[in-house]
Amino acid sequence: MKLSQIMTAVFVATLLVAAIPASAATGNYTLGVQSGTTSDTYAAESLPNANVMGYDSIDLAIAALEQGDVDFVLGDLPTLKFYQTDTNGLTIAGSFSEEDFGIGVAPGESDLLAAINVALGEIIDSGEYDTIFAASFGDEIVVLTDDTDANTADAYPANATGKLADALAAGTIVFGTDPFYPPFESYTDNTTDMVGFDVDIASAIAAKIAAGYDQNLSATMVEKTWDDLLAFGYTDYDATLSAMTKTAQRAEKTDFSRAYYSSKQGILASADSPTITGVDDLNKAADPEPEDDSPSVTLVVSALAIGLIAVARRKN
Repeated sequence: MKLSQIMTAVFVATLLVAAIPASAATGNYTLGVQSGTTSDTYAAESLPNANVMGYDSIDLAIAALEQGDVDFVLGDLPTLKFYQTDTNGLTIAGSFSEEDFGIGVAPGESDLLAAINVALGEIIDSGEYDTIFAASFGDEIVVLTDDTDANTADAYPANATGKLADALAAGTIVFGTDPFYPPFESYTDNTTDMVGFDVDIASAIAAKIAAGYDQNLSATMVEKTWDDLLAFGYTDYDATLSAMTKTAQRAEKTDFSRAYYSSKQGILASADSPTITGVDDLNKAADPEPEDDSPSVTLVVSALAIGLIAVARRKN
């Protein structure tokens, strides 16, 4: 056998080895998250062994789960439950991490923050909050964190200034929101109208402030990307109302209202996802496949190459 024939045989065998895929069980779990969310931050800080894929919106992360591009999706539990109900084959695999949502205003807008806090207090105390909650979340139990303190306003500012004064003059208070996060905010079918829990809360806040100042005031929802909201620019809107978790890092750039929603984060799985018992499992590499005592393909190829070389030497 000629040397060129030997090299060709070895090359073909090597290609065969390279073509054999590695077992998926030897890699770490891949998690889908919406970029910039608390789930994204949690995964980066608490799940270093997981592969994290960030997406521009939660529905893109869900689509990746359905297509098998990720093993699980992390997100706010109510939103994951919405997709679980809406899509066959998806299940909640666990929950973790308590969190509270707040309404953000630009730093220094103390009158607007005070008015929003007073309005929220009236909505909660009157029982209207329970009605709004039930419209979006059904018979789930309301366990709202009361994080008010001595600095939380209990009366509307007598002489409104800043964005509150501007909103009262314009007859509308404008809320920035990312409207692709049901059941908190989303567009109705074939329209530009928004619906959801945050939309209802916005309308209730506007109504309470209107009553407090004895004038007409409505709520306007303006579409923003999540990245826009996290920039806290407040360029063409007065406040952020978009299922935003109150965190210390965000509080450095915006002032948050009292909590208007309390929940947990969740884990969404598909029918093809690995079986887990909780969030701690996501930080573990998947178990490798049992070792096979039979000779590996690499060893067979090596033996083949050696044999071919030996035959060639005998024939030279």
